[in-house]
Amino acid sequence: MISFGNGLKIFFVFLTLIGVVWKNPPTEVFLEDSFCSVTWNHPFGCDRLGRDVYGLFSYGTISTLIFSLPSRLFTLMFSSLICLFQYSFPFTGKWFFTPISSVFVSVPSLLIALLTVHALGQGAYVLIVAILLGDWAFSYETLQSKIREADGSGFVLVSSFFGASRVNVFQNHIFPSTFPVLKVLFTTGLPGVVMTLALFSYLGVSAGSDWFGPGLGEQISFARDYVYSAPLALVMPIVGIVGLVAVLSVKKK
Repeated sequence: MISFGNGLKIFFVFLTLIGVVWKNPPTEVFLEDSFCSVTWNHPFGCDRLGRDVYGLFSYGTISTLIFSLPSRLFTLMFSSLICLFQYSFPFTGKWFFTPISSVFVSVPSLLIALLTVHALGQGAYVLIVAILLGDWAFSYETLQSKIREADGSGFVLVSSFFGASRVNVFQNHIFPSTFPVLKVLFTTGLPGVVMTLALFSYLGVSAGSDWFGPGLGEQISFARDYVYSAPLALVMPIVGIVGLVAVLSVKKK
């Protein structure tokens, strides 16, 4: 039987998909519909610029998800490549990667991401790079602990004894053993990426607005000044952020 929490998640996904199918991307303004009332065509009303709140919610949620997935994937790929390089050339870990990762771990990831955006400007690739630089060290440290554990296994010792290169050992024995860890890192890291993208959007740094309209954070920033005239324009993007985090969160077993 479906639990109440899972039922809410299914309803959220269904609500978002229906909005994407039904509504057009909210990339245009219709001042004649400013603060329109709740009707069949506008189930949650309109904002100050006459944009449909349901469309803003649906496309804002989808755009956040679309940018969250590759951001997390690139972060894990980058961390895995660093682990491969360090395993192939062990001295690089002691003299370079380990000290650098310690610095990145000690600094709040959000601060690193904000500094990256400030230095590189706006754009989809900038957001991905910012999230990558903010999160790679945590993934790297976690993968390293698993690699050290797998490095003492019998398969690795036998392969090394028979002359296999370190790259070959990593490719055939070490890296496959990290798949469960990578899966956990991917699923548990997505909610954090969603929150980071929402904060960037709130600060005016977003990507894909030409195709999907404003992000969820930007909607909150825009709607907070007229919350009494269109309260749903503020509530719905908050629901979108909370719903995405809830849907992407995985229970730890």
